[in-house]
Amino acid sequence: MGNTLYAILIFIVLGKSSSAQGETERDLDAFMSKVLEKREVNWEALHGYVFSETETLAIKGINLPPTFNFKREYVWIVRDGYLLRSPVRVNNVKVSKEEQAAEEEEWVRKRKDKRHDSLERDAFFDFKFEPGSYLYAGKKMFQGREVVAIEYYPSKKSQARGPDKKDDEDEYERMFEKTILVTLLVEPKEHQIVHITFDNVGMDFLPYRWLVRLEELRASMTMDKPLGDVWLPKSIMAAGSLQTANTTLSVKYNREFYDYGKTDVRVKLRFGEPDLKERKK
Repeated sequence: MGNTLYAILIFIVLGKSSSAQGETERDLDAFMSKVLEKREVNWEALHGYVFSETETLAIKGINLPPTFNFKREYVWIVRDGYLLRSPVRVNNVKVSKEEQAAEEEEWVRKRKDKRHDSLERDAFFDFKFEPGSYLYAGKKMFQGREVVAIEYYPSKKSQARGPDKKDDEDEYERMFEKTILVTLLVEPKEHQIVHITFDNVGMDFLPYRWLVRLEELRASMTMDKPLGDVWLPKSIMAAGSLQTANTTLSVKYNREFYDYGKTDVRVKLRFGEPDLKERKK
């Protein structure tokens, strides 16, 4: 009788624990569903602004031509219904009007042909999250805001590429196929992602493809409110390192976005991404 009662008590305790865990998982999935809805709002809001950008790449530990390390400055402007990235300076040298016009023409041509690199798709806005893979990691302070940390562990199933996948989805998943952990810092009242980090992410999107061999890879994006209550991208960063018998190679890649200004012109593309209706299709 004693053993039977003990077994029943164990069953009840484990059953309640399992039930509570399932309820917590459902609550977390529901919370993250709202977070992802807000991410769509962020993407739509981005369509109404022009802004400036500084892009830098620093490679250390190997002798490379000076052009491999760079600082490039751009302005994002509306032209022919497209928001395009127009170069302003390269390594503090002003870009000529002829070069600028040629770059703008090439940008629009590639977007019309839908031949754009994976980084320009800004996959941070389009990473596919699957319910049931989240873990609440507590509260913390980030840039003066109290946020909650949510960890996401992509399953093999969610990363699988079936034959019915579209080409752009394949391209996107190739960029992130090495990801083992995603960490989101979320402002809970607004369900707003303020920072997202991908650890051990593939770096196919870097300017030099051989950098994909790097180890200890990390990519992240930070959001902020440069104008009122609208959340817009503040920075995209990527870093990695590779150790050999003779040297340690380190890479830091950074994009800063600033000087946002409202535009009344409705653009067709943002960073080369189809509009929201097309993306939902």
